[in-house]
Amino acid sequence: MFYWEVCVKMATWLLTWNPEKWDKWFTYDEDCEEASETHPIAFTWSCANKNAKAGDEFYLMKQGKLPRGIIAHGTITAGGLDYEHWDEEKAGKTINHIDGKCDALLNYKIQAILDVSVLDDRCKGQCWHPQSSGIRIKDEVLSTLRELWAEVTMSYPSNPEESVYLEGESGGAVEGTKKSVYATTYERDSKVRRAFLKDKHLKCEVCGFDFEEAYGKLGAGYIEVHHKKPVSEGVRMTDLNNDLAMLCFNCHRMIHRGKDHMITVEELKGILDSNR
Repeated sequence: MFYWEVCVKMATWLLTWNPEKWDKWFTYDEDCEEASETHPIAFTWSCANKNAKAGDEFYLMKQGKLPRGIIAHGTITAGGLDYEHWDEEKAGKTINHIDGKCDALLNYKIQAILDVSVLDDRCKGQCWHPQSSGIRIKDEVLSTLRELWAEVTMSYPSNPEESVYLEGESGGAVEGTKKSVYATTYERDSKVRRAFLKDKHLKCEVCGFDFEEAYGKLGAGYIEVHHKKPVSEGVRMTDLNNDLAMLCFNCHRMIHRGKDHMITVEELKGILDSNR
């Protein structure tokens, strides 16, 4: 009797998301905090290729406005699913989807991501600017891709020379340092957030919303920190007194919705006042 070993090769797929075209991911910030290898979150996404199947691997590419790059990774649990089309203009139509488990999800608004320019440079031969969600990633670039992803998702470097945080004078801190591996990614530092919020009454500087006042113990100590000068502009001194602002989630989202420029805190205050 002969026994034949059957080897099923798993594929890796590149899914895409453009927040400008689909901005209905309302739990995105919370999902970024929750997703992990020990606690993967449920994930459903459109995938043009119907060959994607359970057991395959996927990466999610953020497109549209900067930053652009890979923000998520996970495993497909089911493929070939006809779900309602995500585009409201195509209501009533269906599009192929996959179900999966997302084990890592970066928040591009406050974290460095695996920038597409790095992929273009280090993973040549693969299209990193697809027109549709769900193209297969070539086997020959997978090893490098996984190494790059592992580096961008690990914690802050232990080597002081690689640190993105440098002590500054007069209550300041240097941020936005470029990491040598990712020439076009920029990082914020949690120490800056802690120093800025120390001894402050945490409430939104635009609308005045107070999370602790509204939610009690659940909201105690929570607020979002906004950089008035994007760290993507490069290395510079972040003034803890003048370059940061405390914002609630709603106001933070509105500030970044400016089409031609990032709305300032003062401008958003004016918009809010004029509509009250």
